[in-house]
Amino acid sequence: MRKTTLFAFTPALVAIGLGVWASSPANALASPSIGQGIEPLQMMVNAKDMPTAEFADYTFVFAH
Repeated sequence: MRKTTLFAFTPALVAIGLGVWASSPANALASPSIGQGIEPLQMMVNAKDMPTAEFADYTFVFAH
């Protein structure tokens, strides 16, 4: 039995990739249009009374 290398499968993989790319719809939206979906800026602006967390910084704690 012969050894098969990656180069033997490369033309088939390229052909499959081109076929999938060619069959995909040309007018598909990559992202939601303006006015739809979640607006991160408005979420940050309108955030009120959020819980706070205390952070203990032990960066410069030296043992004696």
